Amino acid sequence: MVQRDRFNRVGDSSGENAKAGSPQPTQEGVYAAGRIAEAQGSIGAEDVPPAPQLTGKAATQERILVAATELFLARGYENTTIAQVAERAEVSRATVFWHFSDKESLFRECFNRICEPFRVSLARDFSALPPEKRLEQQVELYQTFVAEHRANVDGFLLWAMEHTQFRAWLTRTLLDLHQRFGGALTESIAEIAPPQHDPHAIAMGILTMLDGGLLLSYFDKSSRATEQRRTSVKAVLALIPRRLPGAP
Repeated sequence: MVQRDRFNRVGDSSGENAKAGSPQPTQEGVYAAGRIAEAQGSIGAEDVPPAPQLTGKAATQERILVAATELFLARGYENTTIAQVAERAEVSRATVFWHFSDKESLFRECFNRICEPFRVSLARDFSALPPEKRLEQQVELYQTFVAEHRANVDGFLLWAMEHTQFRAWLTRTLLDLHQRFGGALTESIAEIAPPQHDPHAIAMGILTMLDGGLLLSYFDKSSRATEQRRTSVKAVLALIPRRLPGAP
């Protein structure tokens, strides 16, 4: 069996073995949620751990993912080669194949990397916040993610939808995120609304409104329209029935 260090040209000097085609999770998403929350004022800067410097195989893999993402967005899936990714990441082709079994796996992982901050943010513990504030933060999380990652998500959606081998996987990935976010909204609303109101139905209404705003933004990207959509969502949140003080 060929030893791994014969493949590597740059990075990954730790000597640890890694399974080919099984990428290690990057650390970008772990700290993105904290940065978003800090910007929104929900937690202080002292509560956000600084992102550690990646080293060894994690640094090599991150460099490959960054390079591949840039190329996929600029050139598309078909016109991007592993050789181009390797050159841009300053590693050998063999190193790319060591971390990712093929180009399709690399493409999928690049999209997962873009979505990771949203996944990690959904997993954050908002239980210390009052339910009304928690709901506002969750809605802001959706809007912030869309604003910060719009170009990347749009690019990957375009190329993925044009290739049938990605369509089913892409649908599952997005619907899973959608379902998890809807569940988080439902839990918050269940603590706000009286028991005779269906928190899931209210959550789906809010989520549909957010999705509709995202769709409309493709046709009207003006800052005025964006602010109007945000204001409308806030108005709907304010209309959610509240439990009476002391009510179960």
